[in-house]
Amino acid sequence: MSVLSKIQRNAADAIIRPLTLDDRDELEALISTDPVGFLYAAEHLNIFGLPAPSTLNALKTPHGFIGIFAPRHAATAEGSPKDAAPPESVVAGRLPRRVLNVLEATFARTTETVGRVQGSHTEASLPGYAEAVSPENREPRYALVGALWLGANCVPLTIPAEYQRQVAQYVLRHHRRIGSIFGRREAVMGLWEYLAQRMPTPFDVREDQPLLELPEYVDLTELADRELRRPNLTAPQIAEKVRWARTSDRQSLLRASVAMFTEEVGYDPMTRDPAGYTRRIDDLTRSGRTLVAVNDEGVVVFKTDLGLAHGDACQLQGVWLHPAYRGQGLAPTLLAQASQLIRTRFPQLSLYVNSYNTVARALYQRTGWQQTGTFSTILF
Repeated sequence: MSVLSKIQRNAADAIIRPLTLDDRDELEALISTDPVGFLYAAEHLNIFGLPAPSTLNALKTPHGFIGIFAPRHAATAEGSPKDAAPPESVVAGRLPRRVLNVLEATFARTTETVGRVQGSHTEASLPGYAEAVSPENREPRYALVGALWLGANCVPLTIPAEYQRQVAQYVLRHHRRIGSIFGRREAVMGLWEYLAQRMPTPFDVREDQPLLELPEYVDLTELADRELRRPNLTAPQIAEKVRWARTSDRQSLLRASVAMFTEEVGYDPMTRDPAGYTRRIDDLTRSGRTLVAVNDEGVVVFKTDLGLAHGDACQLQGVWLHPAYRGQGLAPTLLAQASQLIRTRFPQLSLYVNSYNTVARALYQRTGWQQTGTFSTILF
């Protein structure tokens, strides 16, 4: 099989590569189509940004945002196979703009020299030159149609079904170990279909995780103002309303966070990476992203974190109530108080919950949360 026939056969394949600063506008446009579902990507783009274009990027293990670029005829609704670029154009489309600029400049200098020496051989007389440098051929031939974050976790934004196998091959080829895969269900489970046979057996597969949002019109004032003290409570009474965590809460907050994680995920995080987990809890407190309620003895009995936050949006995680305080009707009031505090900074609240956690789902329904989508998580 000739090289040309190979190019023709693969002309409709996606180009999968790390994103750079040159791709920022396209990535931001993609994220803006789903600001709640793609909040992880929005926060990470804000924190880590994108690297400058460099030929050295190809020599590194991909880490960060990975883009999926489809031929423009396949990425637009109006396109059709007959609109496909010829093989030579496909090759040009795979080259970075800077490389094309250098080639174009070299071509121009060469033809200028030839024209001076031979007289009749001007730029216009060279076959293909006019087409190569025409404005329409300077437009990118590939469009960003999907993306994912690839690091300690794999977080797909959107992956068109026709490229899921190709993306899975890229992940398997370039990444040694992934702690989890999570995001919108269609992207996660579509990718997992091709990864499952070649990756380690997961610790858990949570395919159905309702994504909930708290509409801004939901008024929580009455619920948040309810009395927290309970006459029949045998444990120490809750001392005050929910507040932002302080460094003085550190030891009790760490115990509460470990208890929450163990209940939610199924293992004690201090058995795997105690220093890393402790640092994570400290970072959340210092950055003002943890809320707590404490009892009369200063013990944290309720907590939640802002796991993600960007712009006006945030995503809650780690909602937890001490076992001694459950069944007293306290959870709705505490969650309402936390939500009110968070709204002063982030009006758009979201979270996702396991479908089998009926108690938590009832709590969220009672406090006004509404399902707007579904997440999935693969844990290793």
